[in-house]
Amino acid sequence: MNEEEAVSRVEEWLAGRGEGTGALRVRREYVVRATDGWNVTYNTVGWLDGTDPAAGLFPSPVAFVPDDGGEIRLDLELMAVSAAGGDGEDDDAFTRWTEVVDPEFDPAVVPGLPVPKTAIVRWEQQTLYGEPTGAVRANPEHRPGPRFSGRPKPESAVETLLGYLRVEWITPEEFVHWMLDLDVLAPAKDGHLQVRDFGDAGARFVVYTSEAQIPAEYTVWQRVQPRVLLRRAKDTPGVGLLVNPGRPEPFNVYPETLRQVADLGLPAKAERPESVGRPAYLSEEYAKAYEALREEYGQDLGEATSNLRNLTDQARDNGLPLSTDELVRYARAATLSYRRSRAKYDGRPLPELPGDLFANGLVTHFYDDGEPRPSAWNFGKFYNPTIPVGSFAYPRLVGAYVGFALGDALGSGADPAEGLPLGGLTRQLLFHTESVIRGLDATPENTEIPASLPAGGRPDGWVAKATAAAGPAPAEFSAMLATALAATVTGGVPGPADDAFYAMKVVRELVGSAAGHEVVHGAELLVNLFRAQLAARNGEPAVANFLAGFDEYSGEVGELVKTVLDLRNDVGGDDVEQFDSIGDGRTPLSVLGRALFAAAKRGHDPEAALTLAARGGAVTGALTGAMVGARLTVPGLPQSWLAAYADLGVVDNMAGDAYYYFNRFGLPREPEERRRWDAKRYPRGDQ
Repeated sequence: MNEEEAVSRVEEWLAGRGEGTGALRVRREYVVRATDGWNVTYNTVGWLDGTDPAAGLFPSPVAFVPDDGGEIRLDLELMAVSAAGGDGEDDDAFTRWTEVVDPEFDPAVVPGLPVPKTAIVRWEQQTLYGEPTGAVRANPEHRPGPRFSGRPKPESAVETLLGYLRVEWITPEEFVHWMLDLDVLAPAKDGHLQVRDFGDAGARFVVYTSEAQIPAEYTVWQRVQPRVLLRRAKDTPGVGLLVNPGRPEPFNVYPETLRQVADLGLPAKAERPESVGRPAYLSEEYAKAYEALREEYGQDLGEATSNLRNLTDQARDNGLPLSTDELVRYARAATLSYRRSRAKYDGRPLPELPGDLFANGLVTHFYDDGEPRPSAWNFGKFYNPTIPVGSFAYPRLVGAYVGFALGDALGSGADPAEGLPLGGLTRQLLFHTESVIRGLDATPENTEIPASLPAGGRPDGWVAKATAAAGPAPAEFSAMLATALAATVTGGVPGPADDAFYAMKVVRELVGSAAGHEVVHGAELLVNLFRAQLAARNGEPAVANFLAGFDEYSGEVGELVKTVLDLRNDVGGDDVEQFDSIGDGRTPLSVLGRALFAAAKRGHDPEAALTLAARGGAVTGALTGAMVGARLTVPGLPQSWLAAYADLGVVDNMAGDAYYYFNRFGLPREPEERRRWDAKRYPRGDQ
């Protein structure tokens, strides 16, 4: 019997054993002559091709094919020798290939969900004792996780599962199957669950994936498994699910899909008890806390919080519901602020403030003359429910300013454990913002801007007084890139100013003729990026997704964008090494590139992104902070850092003023308030 005949016999012997990546194949390079026959080694297709190393057999089986045509058997003695040791990467002395799963895959979220192959980053080879050998096989089918890919942070198990679907870790049918046994929230009105009738297309139960998705119009909902909900309508044909209607990512689960999933015969999970939910302001916990506050503050509490329901409804519609703790902090802070305002108006001594303003829901805003005005903080979740949304979303705008300030402080070497001070670059940003408010019309009729803008930091103005303790801004050209954020907010009103071309005119006026081409080109990229982020209504405006989808750049900026994306897409690359490889860290484009990289690769993790960016100094940290803050909004930033930032109210105050001014339904429609601003808060021109 020759070698080919031996291999042919083994292939026939293996036929039908295993399927897919578990099917068996002869290793022709390991077919050797033995006494009275041939030794033919084989293993799984997945292991041999590298497509599924975890399916490999250890040790590789060795079939003995006798020359006399007798029965094929395993050569156990040779396999035992193989298991004892070897030197080659493909040697069978290694016990197994273990899968390294993407850190965003959480097996505890959906119990029983197998690890999708596209969620496996690589396989690592280990010895019999579980020690790594250093041999690694990459998984070419791996797809980065939902957060890395720019999706918002999930607030429930079903939103986590939805993220798996969007990055193609699972199929639509698998999503529906596993979703049916997770909890969703079914809103009710007048005691009835909401159902939408689509005529011949059937009916849909309305459900939401988390409380953050439920619009303010609903004040009660039922936590229930979709399978249980659908079972109630089993006798009604054509019933499906309408998920998250009226929110950024609505979708249908059609009856046809449900029938297809049911046909799979997959078992249902255990049924859980249903429960009823309400917003925090209607909860028993808040009711008890409110009564305690009423005993402490009397009728002042009611007067100070008379519009709290409207504010919380706006926060809910923004997808940022307030917790019970936030409601209590806001109610207490609003009452304290109300009492002090009344005392100031009456000429009475001002009531004392608590030692820790932040813990009690207070931040320090400022009167027109620079006098501190402790105010109830809105947590970056709402502004004024009477003002319709303009071109930009308030939570993203204030998030960009606060993120900028945090990044500036960290990049200047501050330690959150010891407090984060207002930095010189942040002061400069606030001066730029003051300049555009004083010098530009909020609702211009054309794209022309004045020949010069008034300088920011008016000595007797509130901004200069409130930021007097800040040091100087970095003396480098890259600091001029901060003008991009101040220029972007001028486009808050739909019309001639709502355009990148207009914003770049503002940038050129703010930076002056001394700015080189790197500053101008870098600022143009930032203006387009910030405009996209501040205007985003759907999902999270991730930097990497913007850069990947914006192909209008060429030359040095185009090369920079390509470099940033290539490094970011090297998911396993060392962050610090990649960051340090982008230029010298001093030129404007190098600074911008490093900031873009930190935000593009780690923007879903604010601590990681800003800590990485802080390596590059104040400008890099601030620009990254602005991008991350616009993406995640203030509630998504580290709360301990916000508590450590003593001048949070200054930044919050300026961001709020900019939003109010550059909004068609803000200051422009309040003539009395506008006259006060023009005369005192932000005097027009060179006053």
